[in-house]
This record gives sequence, structure tokens and C-alpha cells, in this order.
Amino acid sequence: MKKLITLFVAVIMAVTCLGSCGNTLSQTSQQIGANVSQSETVNESLNDWQKNVLEAQGLPTEYEELDVSQQIAIRRMYEMKKYLDDKYGMEFEYAGYIPAGLMEKEQFFAYPKELGTDGGRNYVTVKTDEKGEFTDNYVSTSLRDKFEKMYNDFVQDYFHSDKAVVFISHFECDYEDISEMNDDYYEEKIYGANQIFISEEICDEEKLKDFNTDYYHWQCSKGTCADTRITVIHTDEFKRINVNNYTDFYNDESIVYDSGLTFIDDGQYADPHITVYIKGADGRIIREKKKFDLNKYGKKEYKNVNN
Repeated sequence: MKKLITLFVAVIMAVTCLGSCGNTLSQTSQQIGANVSQSETVNESLNDWQKNVLEAQGLPTEYEELDVSQQIAIRRMYEMKKYLDDKYGMEFEYAGYIPAGLMEKEQFFAYPKELGTDGGRNYVTVKTDEKGEFTDNYVSTSLRDKFEKMYNDFVQDYFHSDKAVVFISHFECDYEDISEMNDDYYEEKIYGANQIFISEEICDEEKLKDFNTDYYHWQCSKGTCADTRITVIHTDEFKRINVNNYTDFYNDESIVYDSGLTFIDDGQYADPHITVYIKGADGRIIREKKKFDLNKYGKKEYKNVNN
């Protein structure tokens, strides 16, 4: 039996990993939805959207030719898409689907048709809550631009230059009601993955250490906790960087210094270090890793807003 493999691609941290959320429609169907019965195998007609999804995966486009788990899944996928379309008054395109399993919750992935994927940054996830009702993270997607501007403002003000830029590759918001959001302090409910690029023209090794430390303390003061890769690249390379190609600059020829802050918990980050890229006599790049202390100004902790 042919499998329906999901094609959802999420852009995440590190060297910008491309992770595919994949699964098949032949998995156990009894857990796909609390409100879906496996006995619902009566013939029904599929709409054009459902047929297009099936055809793209090389599956039959006639309902009765699908097995039970595929029938259930294609119905659930359309219900989730329709939920997004109706809730936000725009059309969403299919990006992937994971059926419920013993170790996995059902998830549907999509993106706004008008906006496109924006390099994977516009993906929206639909899940079901404990009541069996749909929930989604589209608010997080729509808020990303606001926080990307906030991060860029901080970084460019810090260096007094526009030769530094921040791209948010992954963004999540845990506020159930964004009207409760306080722009002075975000209660560790704003997190994700940031990529910061700086021209070597304005940042050397010592300045990068200082920036890592100050950026870390600034995040603590704002109550955000994004994993962040901070990379200094050659001046000519920086002139060419943009939101569509920034991952191309994670290579030995472009990087001068590289560093990263991986959030653990309670304002702590794992293994802060800088990697220096040195070209040897033979032309090959040598990487030298140097650790540094984020707490040179004293240990910083996130506020406990409940106290």
C-alpha cells in the first residue's frame, strides 16, 4: 500500500537544520481523533482540495479506493484546513500531516496562501486540545515580525550600525490571549530560534564576547528566551545577505567568528563559546573554540512574576 508522506519542513536553529515532520496514513487510525469513529467507512465524495493532496502523494483520488486510515486522515486534514480558513478569513495551503499514534499527537501543518512559506517561517500548526477542539499557533506567526523588529532594533542600536541583522527562523508564543502581553516583560512566553549576522567591519572577537553577554542579559530583562546563533561574517559577504539566503552564509569561507546561546531554563544557557575561523598556510580553515563567561556582570535570573 502506498504511503502518504508529509512534506512539512521546519527551519530550526543550529546551522539551520531542515527537519521533515513525516508519517504515513497507514498508521493506527483509532487514535486520529476522539470524535472520529473507525466505523465511518461509508462512501463519500472528495472535494478538489482533498483530491489534489492525494494525487500529489501518488494515492488514489476516489474515496472508496483508500483504506480506512487514509479515509479518516484525508477527512481530518480537510477539517483542520477549513478550521484555519474560517477562523482567519483566508485560504491556507497544505504543508503536512501527522496522524495520532501511541507516542504522537495529531498535527496538521499549513501556511497562508497569500503570504507563502517565507522560507519556512510562515508554517502554522493545528492540534487538538483535551476537549477534542482544534487549536493553532497562527498568532505566533503573525507576531513574529513584531519581535524580529524588536531584536533588530536592539542589535543595531547596540552596534550603532545597520551592519548587523536578526532573522527569526522559529518563533513561538505561549500567550493564550495576546491582550495580556506586557511589552515590558514577556514572562518567558516568547521563545524560538534567532540567527544574528554581524559584519566583521564592526565586530571583533572581544566585541562579540561582550555582545553575547549583553544580549543574554537583555533577553533576561525582557523575559524572552530564544536560542540564538550569533555569527560574524566577512564584510563583502554581509552586503549580500537577506532573509531568503542567510543560511547560505553558514560556511567556512564566509564566517570569521561564530557563537551560540542555547537556552536551558531559568535564564541559563548551555556552553557559551566562540569559534574562531582561521585560514591555515595551506588555505584550509582551522576552527578554534574558546569558552567565555556570560555572568561577568553577575548572575542574571529571569523575574518570577508570580512572586
